[in-house]
Amino acid sequence: MNTIGRRVTNARERAGFTQAELAKRVGVTPGAINKIESGETKGAKPETLAALGRSLGVSMEWLATGQEGRIAVPGGVYASQETWRLLTAWAILPGNVQDSLLALVETMAGLDKPPKDRPTKQPHPFAESVPHTGP
Repeated sequence: MNTIGRRVTNARERAGFTQAELAKRVGVTPGAINKIESGETKGAKPETLAALGRSLGVSMEWLATGQEGRIAVPGGVYASQETWRLLTAWAILPGNVQDSLLALVETMAGLDKPPKDRPTKQPHPFAESVPHTGP
């Protein structure tokens, strides 16, 4: 995928959105999405790329360049593309769904048990980019 348009199309189709659905999420017209995907619009405004990335669960960097890799997330840490997609999806879920999913994930990770019964602590997924300051 060597163009922004192809990357947007690919990410939109993976997300299961129509051009109209994506346009509504991004705050542009369906025609604008069509022009981006068809290559008629050679570049998109940074704010449009940011909104596309958030809506599609991909990074602006990937949309603009096609380069995968870790991306900055709030707090100055870096996340993999998969982690970014998870965080993006999480952000649009209703609070009650977030609560239910968090409880499920904590149970699966053994975090619902008292500390002495928990599995050995695994390194934080961002450990390589977050300085360790505690014990």
